[in-house]
Amino acid sequence: MHILAKKNTLLENLSIVQKSIPLKTTMTVIKGIFLEAKSGQLTMVGNNLEMSIKAVCNDLQIKDEGEIVLPVEFIEILKQAPEESIEIKINQEELRAEVKSGQAVFILYGMNPEEFPLNNYEITPDRDKISYSSRELKNILKKITFAVSQDESKPSFKGVLLEIDEDNICFIASDTYRLAYLKTTRNIKKVQPLRILIPGKALNEIMRMIDDSDEIIECTCSDKDIIFYYRQFMIYCRLLDDKFPNLKNIFPADYVSKIKLNTRLLEKAIARASLLAGGYNHMISLQINNTSLKIESGSEVGRMNEILEIKDKEGDDLQEILLNVRYFLDPLKVLDEEYIEIEFNGAYGPCIFNCQETLDNGALDYRYLVLPIKIDKREM
Repeated sequence: MHILAKKNTLLENLSIVQKSIPLKTTMTVIKGIFLEAKSGQLTMVGNNLEMSIKAVCNDLQIKDEGEIVLPVEFIEILKQAPEESIEIKINQEELRAEVKSGQAVFILYGMNPEEFPLNNYEITPDRDKISYSSRELKNILKKITFAVSQDESKPSFKGVLLEIDEDNICFIASDTYRLAYLKTTRNIKKVQPLRILIPGKALNEIMRMIDDSDEIIECTCSDKDIIFYYRQFMIYCRLLDDKFPNLKNIFPADYVSKIKLNTRLLEKAIARASLLAGGYNHMISLQINNTSLKIESGSEVGRMNEILEIKDKEGDDLQEILLNVRYFLDPLKVLDEEYIEIEFNGAYGPCIFNCQETLDNGALDYRYLVLPIKIDKREM
């Protein structure tokens, strides 16, 4: 294997592939990067056994074909290379790589490429297929993935549930204290319904990877995996065992109080309240009185209160509800709409955020539920 390439071209691809290289593992070969030069292309693959990222690079010169697994230090070597031009020669028998840039020469000891686990990235007719623009998918993921549980003792809640029927695509995430639900209505060319549980960690990496453009991202699904195709990258995700409960009917059919407020003003006010939110649950207090929302927080270092004007109100006043400030603030950070509707169901019922958007080829319905804290305020 012998290739000539530009440093920035290699780093552009490897910076994405690197996201799927494990920091800790007992399987030495997956600590490295699989490289294959073949048919005028350089393929680079990382695999942590849960997520694998493949990049295909054409902007280089291949003098000899071959393959090898190089240690992850290869990426740092490229970053420190003194010149833009990079020459890589591989001794296939000794599994040794020579990396040259200007007067600097690095020798790397590689690993057997036959031991590296490779996934099948081909698009086959038997796999279900959906597509979004990069902007749409990023918008969906930012509204959902923050609600995924980080608790290792709740494996069923460490993923995002994806359900598809003839008319809708639904995304659901919950950590049992809150739930984010997003439904898109669009033209779906499917016959059979689909229900899969995608690892939240992988979706967070994808969200960071893609940009706000109209470029199309295709997803193909089976009952074991999902693959995303984005530019020159292919992202393979192994699915979680689907033991996610049916939570579609968790939203109350009615409400006691409903208010409409400016989203950014509410976000900033709640962020200020978070500075002095105390107790194990970092609580804030919300009260609705006529046309105003009162926000209070307190801890051993001090207290605060702030009053916001309500644009619209339906139903009763609310004497008080106690909420975890982060759980209430998280959805406000990702909503782009000027105003947000929030429903309350008394002091001990769930609090519901509602939001609707119009997409280029359909509609988006977003709902977020957070449970109140049921303890005496004197414990704040």
